[in-house]
Amino acid sequence: MPLSRLLAALAAAALLSAPIMPAQAGEVLDRIVERKLIRLGYRTDAPPFSSSVDGRPGGFTTDLCGLMAGAIMATSHLSEMTGTFKTVDTATRFEALASGEIDVLCGATTATLKRRETMSFTIPIFATGVGAVVSKDAPELLREVLITGGPATLSGAAVREALSGKRLGVRSNTTAEAWLREGSLAKIEGVSITSFDDHSEGLAAVAEGNVDAYFADKAILSGVLAAADDGDRFALSRNTFTFEPYALAIPRGDEDLRLVLDRALSHIYRSGAIFEIFERHFGKPGPNEVLFYGLSALPE
Repeated sequence: MPLSRLLAALAAAALLSAPIMPAQAGEVLDRIVERKLIRLGYRTDAPPFSSSVDGRPGGFTTDLCGLMAGAIMATSHLSEMTGTFKTVDTATRFEALASGEIDVLCGATTATLKRRETMSFTIPIFATGVGAVVSKDAPELLREVLITGGPATLSGAAVREALSGKRLGVRSNTTAEAWLREGSLAKIEGVSITSFDDHSEGLAAVAEGNVDAYFADKAILSGVLAAADDGDRFALSRNTFTFEPYALAIPRGDEDLRLVLDRALSHIYRSGAIFEIFERHFGKPGPNEVLFYGLSALPE
């Protein structure tokens, strides 16, 4: 579906199904409507979800966020709406949301109960999990445990043997870091963990032999490796170690804004337009993706 048709469909859905905004709408939505401006935060280091493409924001999530501006404009009966993108990183993204620098966080953000204490989330927009990258010439047992998911993964003794004394890297300020540092792998004898502020730094550490494996969300690792000049020297895990449901994050408590975004996302999912956006960044969706978006869409 061309973008112009999708925007028109979103506008029609909003006008037909959504009530006119009450005078006392949510604080953030009120601010957006009053300014006719929505500020969207995005990371530049999380392809294919959000990155800088030829100096401009690009990616699966930034595409969705661009459509959200159109949905707010239609629901609020505005004749125009401007969307601006502001760069954030894993260390500053939540502070930018809480302080009002941005209205919506468009990136690769896992919705967790802990995070819901300070922010709100839309319905899920993607599902992935923590994965690992090792050098292709890594020891066979390490590759079996972390990459191929062979029989050794069923044996706690084999996992401990594979990881004993290993140096593990992880992306800082992420759920992957919390999982690694607080989980069972960190308790294996001799394991050391180093956090990196950039995925390229983590992969470079693997390539240079400074760490034995690097952990981050698998979908992001796949995008980073695809964009890297030397991506073929690494091996990426076939499976994931966690479940990470991504969602758009908004300031906590603005149910009016969340309703507008959830209604727009649900329409995009039900109409099938999500699959064109998905294919643009990940390739043709399979049965799992069709099921995921079918289950994630809320009925009107």
